[in-house]
Amino acid sequence: MSDVQASVIINFMKKNVGIIVVIGLLVSLTSFFALIFTEKRFKATTDFLIVQDQMGTQDFYSLSKSAEYLGGVLSEAIYSGIFIEEIKKTGKIEEGFFPNSDREKLKKWNKVVKIERSPQLGIIKVEIFDNDYENAVNLSEAVAEILTTKNYLFRGKVNLDVRILSGSILERNPGNKEVAIAVLGGFILGAILKMIHLYFLLLKEISFNKSEDEYLEQLMQEGRDN
Repeated sequence: MSDVQASVIINFMKKNVGIIVVIGLLVSLTSFFALIFTEKRFKATTDFLIVQDQMGTQDFYSLSKSAEYLGGVLSEAIYSGIFIEEIKKTGKIEEGFFPNSDREKLKKWNKVVKIERSPQLGIIKVEIFDNDYENAVNLSEAVAEILTTKNYLFRGKVNLDVRILSGSILERNPGNKEVAIAVLGGFILGAILKMIHLYFLLLKEISFNKSEDEYLEQLMQEGRDN
C-alpha cells in the first residue's frame, strides 16, 4: 500500500469517525444487555484447599503431585450425576430444583457450577450461579459439605483432607470486571467491523470511478479514431 493510498483511507475514516463511534456504542450497548439478561444474578464462591497427609517415606514432591491429581479428580466429580444426588441428600435445595431426567440434571448443573483450579497450590475454587440468592448460598453450602465430609466417595484409599479456605462469598453477577470487558470489547468490535465495512465501500467506490474514467476515455478514443 502506497503512502497516497494510506492517506486516502485515513482521511476517509476520519470523515466517517462519527458513524464508527455510533456503531461501536450500539454494539457495546447490545453486549451489555446480552450479558445482563443471559447471566445469573448471583454468584457464591468458595475456595477449598486439598491436603494429603504424609504417609511413610513419601516426599513433598510426590505428595504435591498426588494432591494435584486428586484435585483434578474432585473437580471433575463435582460435575457428575453422583455429586448431584449427594446435593439432593443434603436437603439444602428445594424439591424440584433439578429436572427428573438425568441428562437434564447434568445440563442444568453444568450451567450452575463453575470450577477453577490452582493445581500446584492444591486449591479449588467453586462458583455457584443462580437468580435466587438463597439458592446460590444453599447450593454452595451443599457443595462444601460434600467436599469436606464425603470426598471419600470420589477418591481412592488415601488420607485426604479438604478444607474451606474462604466462603461462601455471595456477590452480584456479573461483576464490574465482566461488565467492563463486555462494554469495551463490544465497542472495539463494533468500531472495527464498521471500519472494515467502510474500507470495502471505499474500494468499491474507487474501482467504480476508475472503471467509469476508463470507459469515458475509451469512448473519446473511439471518437478520435472515427
